[in-house]
Amino acid sequence: MKTCSIKKTELNEKDPLSKAEQRRYEEIVRIQTYLSQGYSATVIKDMLHTTYFRVRRYAKGDPYKLCRFPSIKHHRVNYEHYREDIINYLQQNMQYKEIYARIKDDGYTGKHTQVKLYCHKLILELGIKHISKRNSVGVPIKEKQEINVHYVSSRDVFKYLWATQIERNDTQNLIINENDVKYIFDKYPILSELQQSIDDFRAIYAAKDAKLMDSYIDKYKTSLIDALKSFANGLSLDIDAVKNSVISEMSNGFVEGNNSKVKLIKRSMYGRAKLPLLRAKILLA
Repeated sequence: MKTCSIKKTELNEKDPLSKAEQRRYEEIVRIQTYLSQGYSATVIKDMLHTTYFRVRRYAKGDPYKLCRFPSIKHHRVNYEHYREDIINYLQQNMQYKEIYARIKDDGYTGKHTQVKLYCHKLILELGIKHISKRNSVGVPIKEKQEINVHYVSSRDVFKYLWATQIERNDTQNLIINENDVKYIFDKYPILSELQQSIDDFRAIYAAKDAKLMDSYIDKYKTSLIDALKSFANGLSLDIDAVKNSVISEMSNGFVEGNNSKVKLIKRSMYGRAKLPLLRAKILLA
């Protein structure tokens, strides 16, 4: 096996390297020397105890340039060329990402975070009144400006849909204001059908009438809402069991609850769930 020697005289003519850069330089020279001697990347990987990707990365190019770590100083020099442009953009209340895009089109090669830090520096240095926050329509918002917006959360909408008629009519504990309900239901007509389907299904179990289940399925299996149509068709596939759940006082809830407990114990064992150990865990629980 041929050995490779590193010419350190090449480094003395250029800027001094740090210890980490010196080690990287020596590694790159070895990689390129072995490749020139005909060794494959896989063999070099094992010889130098490195990775295949690293060998291919340093296969070509000037070792001195490849070994250098990026310097923040270079980025400062880069964006200092755009100082006047950046000041002008800040005075126009442009957002940082927009400023970054503008100077990048002009040849800037640094990172977005460096531009953002530089913008903060200019704002403090020159006292520029810059408002970076904007609302949903792009209007600048001051830091401590109160936004007078009335909105209804999706959580409250779902809570209203699943509420009983008594809970909806409770004036002392309104879930959603009546004006908001009218506006939301007018804007999203699908909610009216969803609410009606929930009320109809709840009425079936309140009356314990199996015939109402047939009416429910016939009504919603042609619904324009895919989820309701799928639910109604699913009920019809197992109609006997569904009707029994309506008229019978008996329930399989106890059995299903125990099944859930067993599955929870099994999952908590992380694959070590052979029958003897699983049985012991269930009995212990």
